[in-house]
Amino acid sequence: SKPDVTRAHDLDADGVCNYIARIDSNDTRYPPTSGEWTMNCAGHFKQKFLILLTTSSTVSQGTMTTTRAPVSTAPKSLMLSGACADRRAMKGLTYDLAGTSADGWPFYKAKGVDEYIYHDADCDGAGANALSLWVLDDSKPNTTATRDLDGDGKCTYHARLDSTGGKMLPTSATWRMYCGPAEGWVSLDLTLKEASGKDLVFGNTMVSSAERGGMAASVAVLSLAIMQALFA
Repeated sequence: SKPDVTRAHDLDADGVCNYIARIDSNDTRYPPTSGEWTMNCAGHFKQKFLILLTTSSTVSQGTMTTTRAPVSTAPKSLMLSGACADRRAMKGLTYDLAGTSADGWPFYKAKGVDEYIYHDADCDGAGANALSLWVLDDSKPNTTATRDLDGDGKCTYHARLDSTGGKMLPTSATWRMYCGPAEGWVSLDLTLKEASGKDLVFGNTMVSSAERGGMAASVAVLSLAIMQALFA
């Protein structure tokens, strides 16, 4: 439902709290860029970690073209399989969602060990011919940096996967993994399966805000009508 911008309460004027998803928020100006939402999934409300990526606009020959990055539900835990023998300690590791980077990408930390999965737009920070990568690394990413997230000035990691804009971490893909001095860099099919057994979910959504139930905190809601209008 389209929100009535002249109203202070019940912006869709239906008299009930009816929405696709909600999140409690103390910031009444903007929806959070990431967080736990309560989402209506085929009639059942479930907790889902959603990320709202920023939009970018370019002007070409007097015409503005806007590219909207997708909003995606990020799984809370991922289990790695397919690593080579030299990286046997990584086989079966479970990575838990640990937060988001400065660019809004989710990053993961392995249970019990300092191993991470994160997205880096420029792994050595040099800028020239930068490669946008997903990496498996034993260095914790700096969540305030937008490039060279491990701060080493080099592209050093266990494994890498070329990233295409607007997509989240694939559940199955061919990575380049360093498998020791004998084998060197090897192309391997790695699988990152959600611990619950579900696959990653993708979707385009937009967010409005409303006040619910007399609470001081605002509730951001996902509106299907707005989503359809803006992403048509």
